Amino acid sequence: MKMESFILWRAVLIFLTLPPVQCAESQPQSAVFVPEFALSPQGSFMEDATEDQFLTYRYDDQTSRTTRSDEDRDIGWDAWGPWSDCSRTCGGGASYSLRRCLNGGSCDGKNIRYRTCSNMDCPAELGDFRAQQCSAHNDIKYQGVTYEWVPVPYDPSAPCALRCQAKGRSLTVELAPKVLDGTRCRADAFDMCISGVCQEVGCDRQLASGAREDNCGVCGGDGSTCRLVRGQALPHLTPEQSLKTVLEVPMGSRFLRLNAKGPDMIVIEAVSLQGWKEETSLVSTGSYVIGNTSLDFQRGTDRQTLRTHGPLNADYNIKMKDGGSKDTVVQFLFYQPIRYQWRETDFFPCSVTCGGGYQLNSAECTDIRSNQTLPEHHCNSYPENTKPTPKLKECNMDPCPESDGFKEVMPYDHFQPLPRWEQGPWTQCSVSCGEGGGWQDRSVLCVEEDTHGQFSQVEEWKCTHSPRPITRQICNTFACPQWVAMEWSQCTVTCGRGLRYRVVLCIDHRGQHIGGCEASLKPHVKEDCLVPIACHKPRESLPVEAKVPWLKQAHELEEHQTATEDPTFVPGPWSPCSATCGPGRQTREVKCRVLLSFTKTEVDLPEEECGEDRPQLERPCSQGPCTKVPGISSGLEDHGAPYIQTEEQYSWAYRGFTACSTTCAAGKQKAVVRCVNRKGEEVDDSLCDSSSRPPVMIRICDPEPCPPRWEVAAWTGCSASCGVGIQTRSVFCMRLLSVDQQDILTVSEDECREFKPAILQPCNQVDCPPAWETEPWQQCSQSCGGGVQLRKVYCKQLLSTGAYRRLGDKACWGAKPATNRACSTTDCQPYMAGGDWGKCSVSCGLGIQRRELQCHQLTATGHQVTLARELCSGLPSPPLVRTCRMMACPKHKKEMRAKDPEKVLVKNQVKQSARRPGKARGYDERLKRCPMLTSMHNIYIQTRKEKRLQLTIGGHAYLLPNTSLVIKCPVRKFPKVYIRWLKDGRPLPSSNRLGVTKSGSLKIHFLGTEDIGVYKCVAGPASDILTLQLIGRESRSAGRPSTASPSANREGMLATCISHNSLLKWRGARISVSLLPPGVQEASLQPWVEERLINITLQADRREIQQEQASELIASLLTHMSAGQLWTRTTEGGGQAKDRLPNWSERSSLETIANKPVIIRQQQTQPVTFQRNVNISVGNSALITNATRSLTILCPAEGFPPPKISWTKDGILLQRTDRVSWDSSGGLHILQPRVFDRGQYKCTAANTHGSDSETFQLLVAEPPAIAVSWRNVSDHGMVLGHSLRVTVGGRVSVRLGANLTLDCPVTGVPKPTVTWHRKNGPIDAAAVSLPSGSLWIRNVSLQNQGIYSCTATNTIGKSTASTVLHVYGGFTHKLAVQVSQELNRRRVLMASRHGTSVFIKPGDNLRIGCPVVPDHKLPVRWDYNNQTLKEVSGQGQAQQSGLGQGLQYRMLVGGRVLEVNTLQLKFSGRYRCQTLISSTRQILSAWIYIHTEEVSWRFGDWTACSASCGNRGTWLRKIRCVTLDGKDVQPNMCQHIPKPITSPVPCNRQDCPPRWSVSEWSKCSASCGGGWKQRQVSCQQLDARGAVRTLTAAACERMSRPVDTEQCTANNCPTWVTSPWGKCSGRCLGPTTTVQKRSVTCQHANGSLYTDCALRDRPVSVRNCSSDLCDVQWRPGVWRACTVVCGSGFQSRRVDCIHRRSGRTLADQHCAWLQRPSTWQHCNTTTCGSECKDTTQYCSVVKRLKLCYVDMYKQRCCGSCSQDADST
Repeated sequence: MKMESFILWRAVLIFLTLPPVQCAESQPQSAVFVPEFALSPQGSFMEDATEDQFLTYRYDDQTSRTTRSDEDRDIGWDAWGPWSDCSRTCGGGASYSLRRCLNGGSCDGKNIRYRTCSNMDCPAELGDFRAQQCSAHNDIKYQGVTYEWVPVPYDPSAPCALRCQAKGRSLTVELAPKVLDGTRCRADAFDMCISGVCQEVGCDRQLASGAREDNCGVCGGDGSTCRLVRGQALPHLTPEQSLKTVLEVPMGSRFLRLNAKGPDMIVIEAVSLQGWKEETSLVSTGSYVIGNTSLDFQRGTDRQTLRTHGPLNADYNIKMKDGGSKDTVVQFLFYQPIRYQWRETDFFPCSVTCGGGYQLNSAECTDIRSNQTLPEHHCNSYPENTKPTPKLKECNMDPCPESDGFKEVMPYDHFQPLPRWEQGPWTQCSVSCGEGGGWQDRSVLCVEEDTHGQFSQVEEWKCTHSPRPITRQICNTFACPQWVAMEWSQCTVTCGRGLRYRVVLCIDHRGQHIGGCEASLKPHVKEDCLVPIACHKPRESLPVEAKVPWLKQAHELEEHQTATEDPTFVPGPWSPCSATCGPGRQTREVKCRVLLSFTKTEVDLPEEECGEDRPQLERPCSQGPCTKVPGISSGLEDHGAPYIQTEEQYSWAYRGFTACSTTCAAGKQKAVVRCVNRKGEEVDDSLCDSSSRPPVMIRICDPEPCPPRWEVAAWTGCSASCGVGIQTRSVFCMRLLSVDQQDILTVSEDECREFKPAILQPCNQVDCPPAWETEPWQQCSQSCGGGVQLRKVYCKQLLSTGAYRRLGDKACWGAKPATNRACSTTDCQPYMAGGDWGKCSVSCGLGIQRRELQCHQLTATGHQVTLARELCSGLPSPPLVRTCRMMACPKHKKEMRAKDPEKVLVKNQVKQSARRPGKARGYDERLKRCPMLTSMHNIYIQTRKEKRLQLTIGGHAYLLPNTSLVIKCPVRKFPKVYIRWLKDGRPLPSSNRLGVTKSGSLKIHFLGTEDIGVYKCVAGPASDILTLQLIGRESRSAGRPSTASPSANREGMLATCISHNSLLKWRGARISVSLLPPGVQEASLQPWVEERLINITLQADRREIQQEQASELIASLLTHMSAGQLWTRTTEGGGQAKDRLPNWSERSSLETIANKPVIIRQQQTQPVTFQRNVNISVGNSALITNATRSLTILCPAEGFPPPKISWTKDGILLQRTDRVSWDSSGGLHILQPRVFDRGQYKCTAANTHGSDSETFQLLVAEPPAIAVSWRNVSDHGMVLGHSLRVTVGGRVSVRLGANLTLDCPVTGVPKPTVTWHRKNGPIDAAAVSLPSGSLWIRNVSLQNQGIYSCTATNTIGKSTASTVLHVYGGFTHKLAVQVSQELNRRRVLMASRHGTSVFIKPGDNLRIGCPVVPDHKLPVRWDYNNQTLKEVSGQGQAQQSGLGQGLQYRMLVGGRVLEVNTLQLKFSGRYRCQTLISSTRQILSAWIYIHTEEVSWRFGDWTACSASCGNRGTWLRKIRCVTLDGKDVQPNMCQHIPKPITSPVPCNRQDCPPRWSVSEWSKCSASCGGGWKQRQVSCQQLDARGAVRTLTAAACERMSRPVDTEQCTANNCPTWVTSPWGKCSGRCLGPTTTVQKRSVTCQHANGSLYTDCALRDRPVSVRNCSSDLCDVQWRPGVWRACTVVCGSGFQSRRVDCIHRRSGRTLADQHCAWLQRPSTWQHCNTTTCGSECKDTTQYCSVVKRLKLCYVDMYKQRCCGSCSQDADST
């Protein structure tokens, strides 16, 4: 401060005392301003005459001049002088340097230069430098007066003039033409004034550097230390949540700009790093200082703007406070600093202490908020961050003490490379395979190579000039080999127990069959299987040799065994016999093979896969005995065969048959052939001649049909190639009649007892490629005259889950389908329209306007043309006359008298019409003398019972039942006898209670529900109506037809009788609500109730809603609201009102109780009509059609305070438009509804006590449409008993007995109903219409042929499609007979000799057959429980007495079948038949025992309600299994009986009591060790509709509040782990002191390495220790010979580090702590001669290294180098 003041006063003093000086050209004297830095004890300054007005330095003192350079001398300038003292001591000043021109002033350039100095900021107490200069003139009088001067704001025209303003005055004076050098040009920039000129200063405080701060505030930065944040927020504030945080701006952010459009208020909460908070509400325009940061705020009518340059000195939490019903949109932009940034470290220590080394620096990740160093992954998470490359620089370049600067050239003298990373080999992967893979590690060390080529480990910072290689990587990420099991084979048997097999392979991730799978996890390859069919083993009869017919059927089979889908041993062919005669051996190869069905290839398997039944690999063989022929001498042996075959010893013989190939359906048996000897004993087959083996004989066995079983057809093709498709197949129950012929019989599905196989399965479950999807074309915008059709086109992808995913248009290939097209390109029909309206008939008051008729037509191109009027003859015309109102006419004195305004109006109109010619006598409706109907347009409400009331026509009346009523029709200028009355548009019905008086009034006695309606009084062209509605429970009139809104009549009257006074009153006056009976009332309606009643009435009159709906709304409003909400008390004579208030529902009192909103819901069934105006209450749904012109959705709500109604569509808040609006009563009005208006609308009524909401579904009506298929379908080639499903539209051909389903896919809104009919005849009973709309024809017959049509119908229209059904031949006659026999036979239960036991339900058909042949003629006797039954046959029926209550039965088929009536109570027991067998004369006795199903399912008690409250409580009836006498038994005893279905019944549908609701716990706050976890706790209530409401905490105060915070413990924190201390053998620090080391790592409990351990807790890794190894010393050796023989050379010696005691030589580092003796010295300093010779002994090395081109070596090795030059 003292220095600044001294400089300032010194400048002022010189300015006042210096005499004027002469310039070189002897210019006239003038005062000059001497700059501050010009103050010098010596020298002189003269102002240069140049334009730049720089000072020319005239200085003769050569001692202070710097040396001139050659360049300066060439251009005529002397060298630059020294820099002057800085003009300021802080805050940024200027310093100058001068030079003089040596050419007499003709030099080019300037003689002065400047630089900035003292750039550090000044202390805050010093104040502004410009203000100091102004205050220096405070004691100097200006025009005789002293002032206190302050600087004026920045003036761009003279930024460097000292312009000051008198404090508190408007006086502004330029006190000096120049400010002192170093003064800022303006406060918000670094630019400074130098010699009166504003010089540009960069952000680096250097002149003309051009450096600028980037958006992050970094001088010369590239913007990488911050990022731009911009966006928009919509707070959605509510009265319950009136304050919400919308934006968080961290400390250090810059250029914050925030715009808020809406009524809400901006609140800023500033939070410092120390935790203090400051909250400020921005109310008015101005500058604010929040969190030590200044900002500007502007507030307009509907917009707020906040700006600050920054940087922010605290965190800003910007909040919005509720300021109105309209939402506020917040837009913001700011530059947020990147919190974690790289910061370069200082340079590490130099690698050497002398002789030239290097040093590196690195970069560390720093948190700029806390200035702490963090792990590198924090900085790597920001893509803008780039880690700086380590810098390398030389260091300690001074020579070492024992060096003279010359370095000896040695063979090992190479450049010492930088340390580098050395990588070890990767360890073996921790896993051999797996989805997540494993880990493998390697060691990475920083090593350095010394001059001997040896590597040693050094500190890692020395290698930071290159990135550190990774030490861990993921490996073996492929999946492990897995056992893959193929499908099971079929069971090896057709009945009973058997085996089934499958192939199990070990497959790797490449799909190859290899080893490596875990043997213990291998799935089994075979398992037992059970075919639930009884096996029947036939008895073997006579030997096969004796059956001649079998020999005729025998044929030889050469079977070649091949691989199957089950692992099977496949033998190869036998080799030839090893001996040509006598016994030998045959061998063959046997392999275990399997057939892969999916590739149709055979694969070899290990033998253990095929089990233990391995065929034999070798067998004996014989080509006959080798014997000599007797009688042949030895001399003949050489002339022929020495041996011949003798008589056969073995032969082939039949030995019975094999087991039957099947147990049913005509199997086969093979005759067994064995090799036997002469005695008949079986021997090995190889002993018999295979060529003489008898042929294979086969016979049929077990010809009975197989039991019923399921048969499946092949799967159909997949219905879709991607996404998720469906495959179907036919499944039917059949019996196999013959295996060879594959003759089958289809039977009922009930006969197959196994589970039915699946008929559907998914297929092709893969994601589809993106494709274009188009919605149907919307309705044309016009029916004619050229319109536009629109449709939506999406790019979608069908996923394998069946769901669709919306994608961008770029994802789909191909051109995008069109989204619009032209339509209705036809000319419209001509129509009559009106032209422009003419002028009003009067200049003041009420007059009329007229217009002309015109015939228009809209052409196909959309142009409107005018046609001749004759073309529109007969078409309806619009009104041609309407009223017009001009300014009020001036009133004369005569008119000031009390007159009837109606008379004046009529009089004026009559005068105007008198100018037109009159017509014939009678009533001319165009005359101005119209009837005047003085009606009232009020809303009458009856508050208490009254016998008789009188009303005037006009308005609405809501009366109590049984009240007599007189409705007056006051009309003038019209005969009363001609007044007519209508009810609901029809003449009054004849009734004793209705009548018209002579004065034209209508009388109604004792009002009832049949009197509800719209009454109309007609007096010529004038008319008016009164709507009558009853109040109470019976207020709805049943069956009353809908009436049109009365406003149509009013509008129609305008053109005929404009003097209709009722209409004029209605248009000009306000509607009021009148309470009946008239007189003093106890109470008056609440104003909002009265307004609501009037609004509903006006809506009905404007045809916005139907009249009936308006009546229902008003009645509902009056009957469903409490008295306190409807009425306010009125006093009588100033006293208190009565306690009793009108209340139709009799369920409330006067007190106005504050309660939550409740929407009044009305269930309506809205049919689809073509009405122009549709009105419906919320909670329902509505359909709109092309004829709909307006839609009103009513949402009446009650509550106090009156609730506020809001609407949303599909979850988005509705905005008012020209078409969409809603009134204060909550009614939503949509004009001209379109297709895009459909959706779900939600009405919400809310006040301070809660809210209620209800939804409404708006649909667009669509006519039915049938998706017809024109493809012809046939079932030719399909299996018998199949089911065929086709879509209607084509021709269908099916065989007899097939099952056919005709689908009729239809769309439309509302959902169409589908009906089927058949052309030229009714639909057969076998055809059933399914709920899905399909037609199912079971067991198609020839009678089902014909044309079938399905008709889809809804209220919009209908659609029909047809299909021709053709039936062709099916079964043969033989098969039909078998079917008939089979059906008849299965109805009879056969008795057997061993007895049979059967269960029968009462009511089932019971026929018992006796097991005799069909042609049995002898009598059959039956007995029941050992009592003989009488013989009764035919249609008769016997009742056997003595058998309980009697057994009813009859005998059929000659007594062979007994039929028993099972409807009686007792029919179970033992039935036996006896008869005589004629062939054997033996008695046949067979019996069967019939059991009665004596249990059944029965409904029991109701279960307890599943919930005590809410909307999910249900009751269910218990179902018990009981006996006939009602006793409970185990449910499994009834499992063979279909279990009845019980439907749930709702219960406890009521609001639940409030309870605490908790959310899921959050994650632990600490990643390891102890922390905290939190959860949300709120008070909620479930209401009877299932909605969950959030209440205040006080509602749940009776229950203990669950805790919302609790302690948690995460994984164990990583800790520092140390290894044992190493040997005390480190670098010596003294005679007995060295170091020992250990490794310190940050490690988790599971052994994994971490980097998150606290550095302050890190244990030391190096410590001092005592060792005698450091008792060492340097031992120098003898000097070597000098390197030169003359001149200056040097000699070296060996210096070793040795142990004192042992004398052992150690490494040099052991003696590093001792001063080492010099290893070389100078020698032979004698001067050499001038001859060219070598002066060093290492010249041979120089020559070998080719260093002669270096001057130093060339001189010292002159001889060797010259030899080399001579040789070349």
